[in-house]
Amino acid sequence: MGNAAYEGIHPDDRGNLYLAEDASGAAVHVIPSDPHSPSTAHQPNSFVYKFVPFNTADLSEGGQLYALQVSISGTPLTFHAADPVGDTFSEGQLLLHTPGTSWPSQWVLVHDTVTQGFAAFNANAAAKAAGATPFKRPENLQFLPGSGFNVFYFCPTGDTDALAGQQDALAMRGAWGSIFRVEFSGDNPYGETSIFFRGDADHASFDNLAFADTQTLLATEDRGDGLHTQLNRLDSVWAFDVRGDVNPRRLLALGRDAVATQDVAQNGEGDNEPTGLLVSDGDPSPHQLLGKPGSPNAARWFFTQQHGMNQTFEILATR
Repeated sequence: MGNAAYEGIHPDDRGNLYLAEDASGAAVHVIPSDPHSPSTAHQPNSFVYKFVPFNTADLSEGGQLYALQVSISGTPLTFHAADPVGDTFSEGQLLLHTPGTSWPSQWVLVHDTVTQGFAAFNANAAAKAAGATPFKRPENLQFLPGSGFNVFYFCPTGDTDALAGQQDALAMRGAWGSIFRVEFSGDNPYGETSIFFRGDADHASFDNLAFADTQTLLATEDRGDGLHTQLNRLDSVWAFDVRGDVNPRRLLALGRDAVATQDVAQNGEGDNEPTGLLVSDGDPSPHQLLGKPGSPNAARWFFTQQHGMNQTFEILATR
């Protein structure tokens, strides 16, 4: 599968593996015409991958690695190493992040062990060479329950910086983070990608996704200490209705634990983030473990409060 900043991985019911990459891009000025403005915006530099193994029971036999390519107005949205400012502020990125739009997508071949062998390779560089579409640090992805593993959501975390997000041109291009919906039909290489939610200062830096049931998507935040300080705001877990009402509801507001609070007093850093979010009824079968029409009443809910004391919590029903 190559070397990359892989952050999340999920299988489908056919044994394919979907991977999200979290690799920050080149820093650019938040106001391109002002060389004195902060360099806290970043060129989209990460990809969403799909690995199709030749033998689902033995991945060492190799396979084909693909990356997601989105076409905007008939032209693939790709990476340009020589123009980080142009990529960051591109019309394509604006249209990609415009609510109500949907864009043709396909899986482009990045690496095939039959013809290219098993030697180590840079998957990020290969995805760029293949013309895949870059995003701002996808952290995780999750299949829509009941979709037959044909629909998944993924969440680029964005710039995690208020100086970038407060620029409208960057906010409209995913600086605060975003959630995308991708739909393919079975092994059909052609599908659609659409923005499901474009982040803002109140809902930002999405990190992990989980489905509570067939219609409720949960998203955790990982703003980081810099954004915590800039906005005087810690992390939350948000609930979204995927049927069309994307006004998020807060499931959890995470404070700092005792160790993280002490870290703030000693060195100014006290990051806690809700991550490792899991909702499951424990059924291990391929069709039930992921992508199933689940009931929240039959499942158990867990999340980890990473950093600080690194505690794991269970969310329990009160009625």
